[in-house]
Amino acid sequence: RGVTTTPDGGSWSWGLELQSYGWDVASPVRAPLSTNTEGGRLSRVWDERVNEWYVNDSRGLEHGFTVASRPAGAKAPLILDLSVRGGLRPVVSSCGRDVAFTEAHGGAALNYNGLTVFDALGNALDANWCSIGSDRLRLQVDDAGAHYPLTVDPVVQQAYLKAANTDAGDRFGHSVSVSGDTVVVSARFEDSSATGVNGNQADNGATDSGAAYVFVRSGGGWIQQAYLKASNTEAYDDFGASVAVSGDTVVVGAYAEDSGATGVNGNEVNNNVTDSGAAYVFVRSGGVWSQQAYLKASNTGQFDEFGVAVAISGDTLVVGAFREDSSATGVNGSQANNAFDAGAAYVFVRSGGVWSQQAYLKASNTGNNDWFGVSVAIDQDTAVIGARYEDSDATGVNGSQGNNSATLDSGAAYVFVRSGSVWSQQAYLKASNTEANDSFGAALAVSGDTVVVGALWEDSNATGVNGNQANNSAVDSGAAYVFVRSNGAWAQQAYLKASNTTTTDRFGYSVAVHGDALLVGAPLEDSNATGLNGNQADDSAAQAGAAYVFVRTGGVWSQRAYLKASNGQTGDHFGWSVAVHGGTLLVGANREDSGATGVNGNQADNSVVDSGATYVFSLPVPVAYCTGGVSTIGCVPSIRATGWPGIAATSGFPITVENVDGQRQGLIFYGVSGRTATVWGTGFLCVKAPTQRMVAQNSGGTNGLCDGVLSEDWLAYLASHPLALGQPFAAGATVNMQAWYRDPPSPKATNLSNALEFVTEP
Repeated sequence: RGVTTTPDGGSWSWGLELQSYGWDVASPVRAPLSTNTEGGRLSRVWDERVNEWYVNDSRGLEHGFTVASRPAGAKAPLILDLSVRGGLRPVVSSCGRDVAFTEAHGGAALNYNGLTVFDALGNALDANWCSIGSDRLRLQVDDAGAHYPLTVDPVVQQAYLKAANTDAGDRFGHSVSVSGDTVVVSARFEDSSATGVNGNQADNGATDSGAAYVFVRSGGGWIQQAYLKASNTEAYDDFGASVAVSGDTVVVGAYAEDSGATGVNGNEVNNNVTDSGAAYVFVRSGGVWSQQAYLKASNTGQFDEFGVAVAISGDTLVVGAFREDSSATGVNGSQANNAFDAGAAYVFVRSGGVWSQQAYLKASNTGNNDWFGVSVAIDQDTAVIGARYEDSDATGVNGSQGNNSATLDSGAAYVFVRSGSVWSQQAYLKASNTEANDSFGAALAVSGDTVVVGALWEDSNATGVNGNQANNSAVDSGAAYVFVRSNGAWAQQAYLKASNTTTTDRFGYSVAVHGDALLVGAPLEDSNATGLNGNQADDSAAQAGAAYVFVRTGGVWSQRAYLKASNGQTGDHFGWSVAVHGGTLLVGANREDSGATGVNGNQADNSVVDSGATYVFSLPVPVAYCTGGVSTIGCVPSIRATGWPGIAATSGFPITVENVDGQRQGLIFYGVSGRTATVWGTGFLCVKAPTQRMVAQNSGGTNGLCDGVLSEDWLAYLASHPLALGQPFAAGATVNMQAWYRDPPSPKATNLSNALEFVTEP
């Protein structure tokens, strides 16, 4: 009937049990139709409309509902009545979003915070808890005009990260990066004099030398794996001014490092070139980290600040030096210094564990004080460099770069591509509403054929996606711009603003993108909300900060979530840094004040000013599992998905199966009853019955070769084919997919791909 939780220490137990639900009037529920478990997720299907679910991880227990539909003629509000299990009692101030559960003596044992409900179009709905007795709670949702299905609490804060040696002023969370199950967080003003990996953290003898911390996810929880310091630690070097991770490689920038070395692994001890800057590469083997390289510019110069920005993709990394002074343009030009603070970027590549500089990048319109290299990003053979103080009045893609008379510090971004080992500039990006002092290019990110650029000082009062860019009544509110590439040509796809645009919020100060998920930070946003999709209107926590999640379906972007710290306070600057990879989102708050250390410590103790924190959120993404079969000619088919697994009619969710024996007939089928692993030839049947089969088709490619492709737009298929599954299909459902195709020479005459699992969203 319900879940009960008991702490490792303490005498209380607690849980919630659904008793009744309905519209305007609640009716009792009976026994659930089914209960399904997978890992730390439990899903209880009560009837054709209500699916209750729990997610258990290192944070504790998340509890939510998905409501598939509303009966014809039903009147708002939606009501769900729950009883409280165990000895705790609910305390609700009037009716609100948060509930405290107290012990008999009155002390709060736990809190049930951050109630959020949204409909199938992503609209947040008014919802609250009300007390209806000493051990009963009512959840009320104003669903008048809502588009079903409704979802409660879709994004989960997974971890609260602090340094192992938390100290005042360290600014942990200044820069963050994530790759798979590895996270790196910097504290640019950390003070220890340690060097290398896992040195003594307690000696604060090198003021503002800086540090970086590596965390890894294991079994759903996070632990610190390494404490990184420069090999030549010195005071005021700002090691951790920037960080990036790709697989088992981390790069850390220290833009105030002072050596006069050039190139790779030069002399670290000569400090005769002030603030020339450096970058450090660390690698992991068997869980152990070590420094692999010490990188300097090929033209090291005083105050160049090489390392202000770093990015890495596989065996290629790029480092920005935003105050480098040469007047060169393009790739590998003259490095002579006659364009003050024009800026540069440097590309390094690794071969056999050895790094070397591959390219020296400059803007196509190099100018004094442009700060080219203040931000950098790379994904495989595409690098993007930002110049936040570039001055041209061009708009869009590849406009005129020459007119610097009217748009001082408007900003620009430059896209470079590599063919073989040769780099060239592919595009010159400007905002669609270029104006002076917008700082377009202060932050940027790239994933495949998508680039996002932040302009933290943009001034329009628009909200959401593709609003009115012309009204500049919200000074320094900030914006972000999405560009996409097709056949080598770039075009702006979206103009993004916060859902609660306000003056000086600096939306776009930080940006991150991976696939169809995008994250934008606004570190000076002022609401006092906490958690997910809270009240954006109460601006009583100045500069607490916020972050905004956007997702793309069918080429259309929409805001998915409004993120706040679980312990947000005035001046924390949540959103100072952001990162996203797969379903993992990071948000840094470099001026958070708690004295906690490590993972999921006490967030309430604000005794260590500006120590900083980082918050990990999870967003559901498709996961491949199981094993595909080997066909008679050696093909091992592999299934994948692109886009977002929404269920709205306008969403797109293409499913593709690759490495199929060419010109063979195939099917894609799916089920909602969970996983299996039944032996099937050389592979496994991974999707449990009952299943729904999609239309038959022939793969492409040449017969006899493993180059065929089976593909379907799953959502388009759903729109034209009614479901025949044992339960209704709704947001929050766990779906498993697998492909079958003909293999006539095989004894079974068929072959199966691996499987794909995802949770549907509105």
